[in-house]
Amino acid sequence: MSQCPVIDIAQRELWARRATTAAIVIASTLIAIKAVGWFMTDSVSLLSSMIDSMLDVGASVINFMAVRSAWRPADHDHRFGHGKAEPLAGLFQSAFMIGAAVLVLAEAASRITNPQPLNFAAEGVWIMGVSLVMTIGLVLLQRKAVRISGSVAVDADSLHYSGDILANLAVIIALLMGASGFLWADPVIGGMVAVFLLYSAARVGRNSVSVLMDRELPISDSRRIIELSMKNKSVIGIHRLRTRSSGIHRFAEIELIMDGGMLMREAHTICHQVMDSIRTEYPDLDITIHPEPPEDIHLDEFSGYTEDPEFWHPVRAKKAGQEDIPLSNGDPQLVSGR
Repeated sequence: MSQCPVIDIAQRELWARRATTAAIVIASTLIAIKAVGWFMTDSVSLLSSMIDSMLDVGASVINFMAVRSAWRPADHDHRFGHGKAEPLAGLFQSAFMIGAAVLVLAEAASRITNPQPLNFAAEGVWIMGVSLVMTIGLVLLQRKAVRISGSVAVDADSLHYSGDILANLAVIIALLMGASGFLWADPVIGGMVAVFLLYSAARVGRNSVSVLMDRELPISDSRRIIELSMKNKSVIGIHRLRTRSSGIHRFAEIELIMDGGMLMREAHTICHQVMDSIRTEYPDLDITIHPEPPEDIHLDEFSGYTEDPEFWHPVRAKKAGQEDIPLSNGDPQLVSGR
């Protein structure tokens, strides 16, 4: 997962709100001009694009409200913050897109069996050209906002509007072909736009569910967190590493295997050293570290079954008098040379 720039939290929130506000304004404008184009041309493909923009407004309003909620600081009732408001908005957006796609597919099927000539096709092309330029400008703004803020809701919106660029091009092609006498092109391309809406809905929904289900961060991030933790010579290994994301927030829980005979203050200092090392590359990561003596790593405190460490350093373990720790999930490449 790419890292967000180290930037003031107020700036990150400002860019997230700026992107969601721009999406509402532009989508509302697109509805108005596409409605004019649809009434003029009676085009199924243009209708599908207009419905898409109508749903964009609803989704963008939800995203705007979600961003305002997600960026609220943690409080007494939400100690981990409000970050999951954003993936919830993503699920609503996915549902809206599926509903729109079904409606357009039904209309496209009707027009294929009963083709209708297009009116004012040239005017429709100009209208869609203006829509295309506005959509491209919005996507560029959203991508910059995602780089700065890391907002899940803005990222989902950006994916959808990126698809709208291709959809707008497809509608222009449909209008040009329809004006040339290929009446089948309009409903067929309108149906293709609807299928793309279904694909986008599935993608947005899958990403939102992953966050809501506390999916682990990418394996590359977990490996890097282990590497940064093991840089400290007092760390024998990692008993358990658990990560998750919650909207704009990311969390990691780490159990460090350390010499059980050291003083509590010394263990506390080492934990903070490891935390600082990780935050040099993951400044936005909320880290919880728990020290674990090697003689206790086999007993899981929740279920009581024996559990091997996820990673350990055999040389350091030997020096600590622990030579029998099994390396069930370790990475030999990380062990070698250390």
